[in-house]
Amino acid sequence: MTTWILWAVLLLAHGALSRWAKGSRFFAPASVVADGMLIAIALITMEQLQDLQVAEVARIGAFFIAFGTAGRQLMNSVLSRFPERASSV
Repeated sequence: MTTWILWAVLLLAHGALSRWAKGSRFFAPASVVADGMLIAIALITMEQLQDLQVAEVARIGAFFIAFGTAGRQLMNSVLSRFPERASSV
């Protein structure tokens, strides 16, 4: 269960960070942090995917897509509420 929570937090944070980084002057450092998060997710995932059926792997893929998209949407809504901050950063 804790792996699912860790995945969800990392995916939300990665989605939000990658969305924020697009409009930020800190694009390069933010991209490195986001890539580090993806590497952590991949390492955890590789261990967890051992000996799983195709349906279970597809379910995990759908989970990843949902939470990654949710993170991007979350940051998009935050940035749209404060447009002057998004353009000045």
